[in-house]
Amino acid sequence: MAATPPEPRNHAWPDCTSEQIPVLLLGTYHMDNPGLDEANVEADDVLSDQRQSELSDLTERLAEWNPTRVAVERPYDRSDDVNALYREYRSGDRSYSEVENFDPPHPYRDGLDTECRSEVVQIGFRLAELLGLDRIHPVDYPMRLANDDAAELEQQGFEPGRKTTSTVPDSETVEREQTERLAESTLVEYHRWINQENQLRFNHEGMFEQLIPFGTGDNFGGPKMLTTWFDRNLRIVHNLWRAVQSDGDRILLVIGSGHIRILRYLLDESPMFCPKSALQCL
Repeated sequence: MAATPPEPRNHAWPDCTSEQIPVLLLGTYHMDNPGLDEANVEADDVLSDQRQSELSDLTERLAEWNPTRVAVERPYDRSDDVNALYREYRSGDRSYSEVENFDPPHPYRDGLDTECRSEVVQIGFRLAELLGLDRIHPVDYPMRLANDDAAELEQQGFEPGRKTTSTVPDSETVEREQTERLAESTLVEYHRWINQENQLRFNHEGMFEQLIPFGTGDNFGGPKMLTTWFDRNLRIVHNLWRAVQSDGDRILLVIGSGHIRILRYLLDESPMFCPKSALQCL
């Protein structure tokens, strides 16, 4: 049965001022099926003719926002590798619709034929090329959430007591619903769905519900994991700032949808930035 969430809390997207750099946040899914998240969508092959046509439609819609910079969820320190790949796609040496083999520019991915299917290539590269941009901006700083305190609690079989009734569906339910929705939707339809407020809440609230209670005594293993999550996303915001070259820049960030809630908050708290929803393009 599909998860039926309560009404989402009021997390409004702010109005931008002329002095701020707008950052359009496109929440997406990992098209290369890396299995790195709490809830992992089982993605069909985006190299199929149908999905390739849908990707063209999606990127054309995003291009209408007129971004001057395209940022992607790849490590900032692999910028040279990412842009070398981008140049190969842009020059026509590699094709978006074909299986291409190369080492993924990511520490937790190792399949030679997977990165060509990733949202980084299929949306980020394709969009930047459509816009005539010379480079891509990797802004991620991958970090493992696990820590010794949390591992100790897990070894002890620690289970925090429940004090409230949960309103957040478990990760298996979310994963199943997202996989079913993807299978029956075009890519524009699916991205319109996962960028709605009642979908954006699942990953974020699920993390908080699971990790805030996960500790006892002087062991704060769960909260430490959330600290790492905030640390990673703060570094992403910092790397977005590094990408800015002029006060007229407009950044479009392609990133896993689980990041959207926290990035919206952090960007809204940063007076130089203004987060924008991708729904206006979808």
